[in-house]
Amino acid sequence: MKTLLILSGVCVLLITGSCSFFDPRDPQYPNPGGIPWYQPYAPSTVILNLSNSFEGRSISMFMACCDSSYMFLANDADIAEFSYDFSNWDYEVEQNTVLNIFAAVESSGFPDDSLASFTMIAVAGFPDPVAPSDSVEIFRDYEIVAAGSDFCGWDNPARGRVMFLMVENNYGLWSIKRWFDYRPEDYAGEHYTWGVAKATYR
Repeated sequence: MKTLLILSGVCVLLITGSCSFFDPRDPQYPNPGGIPWYQPYAPSTVILNLSNSFEGRSISMFMACCDSSYMFLANDADIAEFSYDFSNWDYEVEQNTVLNIFAAVESSGFPDDSLASFTMIAVAGFPDPVAPSDSVEIFRDYEIVAAGSDFCGWDNPARGRVMFLMVENNYGLWSIKRWFDYRPEDYAGEHYTWGVAKATYR
């Protein structure tokens, strides 16, 4: 009888003291190291995560913004003008290239809060679709800085326009399937596109 009472008491304590045991757990982020990450239930959130992960120099978070079938497609004029390798730029190439950029800026000697900047601005005349499903095209003008780099340092940020083809998975989460890189409309050769800046690190 005494054993039964003890067991009953333990059961009551377990039930009342662990109500949160059955609560859904917080999602696991790609890198919880203080860099903001938001579940990408909308294409605009993917862009926010991309910016945060670049400025925080987290390769795992940056690549979590990309679909496994990701491809980067450089501007045709850049391909014609420069001799860099823009071919077959898939998920693995993107990961290795951005990782090389992060390594370079971290050894540049710049202060930690001045190593990278990633700004994307909505393009007039190309509004984001209100309620996209499955896939969507998103346009942004960008300015990207990797401190100490030859083609996108603070003195000459990479500038251009991007068209993201984003896809939605079965869980309602969005990611980038294609990154189409374009020169800015007022291109005068003073600033290079992100494609040219990245290709030097490939």
